[in-house]
Amino acid sequence: MTSDPSRLPRGWGAMRGWNSLPVALGTIVVARSVTAFLGPRVVHCGSLAQTGSGVRIDDRRRQCPAHEPGVGIGSGLGALVAMLCAARLARLRQHPVCGDHVCPRKVAVPCSRRHCSLVSLRSGAGIAFAGTGSATPTAIVSNDDLSEVIDTSDEWIVQRTGIKRRHIMKPEESLVSLSAAAAQRALESASMSPEDVDLVVLATSTPDDLFGSAAPVAAELGARNAVAFDLTAACSGFVFALVTAAQYIRAGAATSVLVIGADCLSRWVDWSDRTTCVLFGDGAGAVVLRATAPEQDALIGFELGSDGHGSRHLGLSGSCVPVPLGGANQGGAGTFAPLTMNGKEVFRFATSRVPEVLKSLLARHNIESDAIDWLLLHQANRRIMDSAAKRLKLPKEKIICNLDEYGNTSAASIPLALDEAIRDGRVKPGHLVACAGFGAGLSWGGLLLRL
Repeated sequence: MTSDPSRLPRGWGAMRGWNSLPVALGTIVVARSVTAFLGPRVVHCGSLAQTGSGVRIDDRRRQCPAHEPGVGIGSGLGALVAMLCAARLARLRQHPVCGDHVCPRKVAVPCSRRHCSLVSLRSGAGIAFAGTGSATPTAIVSNDDLSEVIDTSDEWIVQRTGIKRRHIMKPEESLVSLSAAAAQRALESASMSPEDVDLVVLATSTPDDLFGSAAPVAAELGARNAVAFDLTAACSGFVFALVTAAQYIRAGAATSVLVIGADCLSRWVDWSDRTTCVLFGDGAGAVVLRATAPEQDALIGFELGSDGHGSRHLGLSGSCVPVPLGGANQGGAGTFAPLTMNGKEVFRFATSRVPEVLKSLLARHNIESDAIDWLLLHQANRRIMDSAAKRLKLPKEKIICNLDEYGNTSAASIPLALDEAIRDGRVKPGHLVACAGFGAGLSWGGLLLRL
């Protein structure tokens, strides 16, 4: 899925809002007038049916008298309307519009053997970042603390990952409360009240309730006018959620969206497995998106992908314990095993896919890599970030990294790091941020943001 215009016949992709009515009326008048002009006294009146690629004439026909009002070409008003609307349609075919400005035509990305990149119509409103916020648990576990309970050391962990500490939720703390705290700070940054929010999208793989935690987050915030739902895409979750929220704004279905990334993977690791438990921490980050003018759009482009063949390398799998149900029937009681990961395969996947998706985005939008002000990646491993920066020919100083303090916070890592970088003044208005998330699924996603 990419942010390029969709593969629709020329002109039809632009039929939005006030453009739809004159074009549809013109098409109807032209079709009926031509039929009446060319046919005998008894003509066939085709009904119009909408399809995914435009308007087609239905094959089913009926007979109607030639003197039926509005059919004859002799109607001067009908002919005039037909010519005007046809002229308008011709202009639309030449220049599809986005809101009130003309958009350059782009080439859609074809399907590849690895995954299929779908295309989306960029139209209507632009996306603006109105505010950011983040929250982390107060309990901090250092590498030295972990060395007291498992066979590891600060040196071993730092050399392999770059992580020094991680923030861990206490048993009585909840993901809902942590998410609400980050969201509240984002709303304060945007000078908005919870009642102003139209939509809440919570990216998480570790909700308090398996049915979802977004609605309780909205309730705790007091966002009584918002629709809320969870989105699960593991460590790519925030990127996927932001793109999803942007489509609601572009379609005109929402004008303000709260996007939250939050996870508490510390509750789902095997604390006796030093290869995985040392990596993860808990946290939440949030951004407020608002509709803006198309020329001020902060979301320059995106590209999302997934490859289920790699799911075996990183997962938190469910299992069933057999339960007898009588009459020789058997069901199962569900549970989840701790997180498992093939570190070498995930590292290989991330170091190849991240620079690939960002290079693709830069090429599609004719942007040179040296124009990037900041590289913001999912905070999983310092060596992955350094590798991506090297392949993009970016200095390490352009990497936004807080991995040493928080560890891998999954869907929270990108918005948490972004909030800190904005609040401490590193990321300023107008900066170009190349962003990428990657993780279980396997899934990945890239963004180009002009903040």
